[in-house]
Formats: sequence, C-alpha cells, structure tokens
Amino acid sequence: MKPDSIILFDRLYLGSLVLGALNFIIGWSAISEKLASSPEFAATGFGSGFIIASFVIGMIINLVIWYFISARASKVAKWILVAFFALGLVSILRNLDNPLGPQGLSLGVTFVLTILQGVAIYMLFRPDAAAWFNGKPPVDPGTFS
Repeated sequence: MKPDSIILFDRLYLGSLVLGALNFIIGWSAISEKLASSPEFAATGFGSGFIIASFVIGMIINLVIWYFISARASKVAKWILVAFFALGLVSILRNLDNPLGPQGLSLGVTFVLTILQGVAIYMLFRPDAAAWFNGKPPVDPGTFS
C-alpha cells in the first residue's frame, strides 16, 4: 500500500506531465515559427522532427522514472529525478533570454510545471515516503486510536 505522500507525488508529477504535453501541443505553432525564422538553428540540420522526437523521448524517460519511483520504490530513480529537476532549473534560468526558449504564456506554464514538479519531489522526502523507500510498511493511524 502506497503512503499518502507517494499518492500525492503520483498526482502532481503525472499532472505536470499532462500539462507539459498540452503546453507542447498548444505551443507547437509558435515553436515551428521560431524554428523557421532562425537560420542558425536550421543550419544545424535539426528540424521539427528532432523537436518532436526529443519531446516523445523525454516523456518516455519521465514515465519510466515515475514507474520506478511509484511502483518499485526505487531510491536510485528518486535521485535521478532530483538530478534532472536540478538540471531543468539551471536550463530554465539559462534560457530566459534565449529567443528560441519559451515566452509569454508558454513561459508561465513552464514556471507552473516547475513548481508542480518541485512539490512532487518534495513529497518523496516526507517521513512516510522515506519509510516506504526503505521498505518499511506505513503505519496505520487507526492503530493508535
């Protein structure tokens, strides 16, 4: 049985993935326009297929990490997620002035996603989640009443 913190992690993390997918789909036209208007990006040989493939691979990686955290109580997956989150924070800060980075509503959604994922990761460090990662079954609160 999963502790409440892991259930909340599931909801927040999966919700952030769904919101991220919607943000990608809704912002696709803006991304396409940026790619078309950026000759330096076109010169690298990466096109819209690369962007879509990167998004799909990223989603698959996120779902695999979620599975190992949520279903397998993997400490390794938890720390991989923490490392990816930290790298994502650095990337967001570095891309704030990048003309190819998210802007406007997409940037706002990116901040919301980051907050959702940060809260989700926080749930992994609460006492009931820590006990679960250590293989200890959660204590039923009804035991003490």
